[in-house]
Amino acid sequence: MSEIAELTKKLEEMAHRLALVEDREAIQRVQNIYGYYIDNRMWREMADLFTDDEPSMEIGRRGNYVGKERIHQFLRDGLGGGRWGLLPYEIANHMQLQMVTTVSDDRSTAKSRCRAIIQGDSPPGTGKLVWAEGVYENEYVREGTDWKIKRLWWLPTFYVEMDGFDKAVFLSGPENPAYPPDRSSPPIDEALGRAFPPFHYPHPFTGNETAVPHARQES
Repeated sequence: MSEIAELTKKLEEMAHRLALVEDREAIQRVQNIYGYYIDNRMWREMADLFTDDEPSMEIGRRGNYVGKERIHQFLRDGLGGGRWGLLPYEIANHMQLQMVTTVSDDRSTAKSRCRAIIQGDSPPGTGKLVWAEGVYENEYVREGTDWKIKRLWWLPTFYVEMDGFDKAVFLSGPENPAYPPDRSSPPIDEALGRAFPPFHYPHPFTGNETAVPHARQES
């Protein structure tokens, strides 16, 4: 092999390896965005992360739902009771950890495995906090330059319910009058019962602005 041919081959291999790194980054970004949407009961936004080509979702032992609209209906009605967004003092934290993503050599499909640690008081006002943990084993497909979810599967390891949770935990320490800040903290969002940092990014596929998750019935 000539020196030029050998260098060309090495450049092609490096370009391919870099492309795989970029693919993994894109897939993990989509999966992390999914986590923030499920945190805030954003069902339509979640469903729009899936491919149009017969995607599927299985969460817990609730069975498998196939097709983008069936996934949306399951999220909205099965998990959300028809409600989009959060009630005052409601929390649903969905922390995704230990993500391992494997992209096929032809860069057309991928799989990812991670753990989810979940805490929530849904619905709020019960005085109870639910903790859960489980494993995701997901599949993705490339559509043009975009990576979308093909199959999402979460299998829980445990659920546990803890007593003694109260909305007062949303309140941190107030401003210190002996050492006043240069600017006050953002005001409390009364519809959520706490301050809420807005999303800095639009939906990755629809381009829609990500709204503050004030609870409403979703059609």
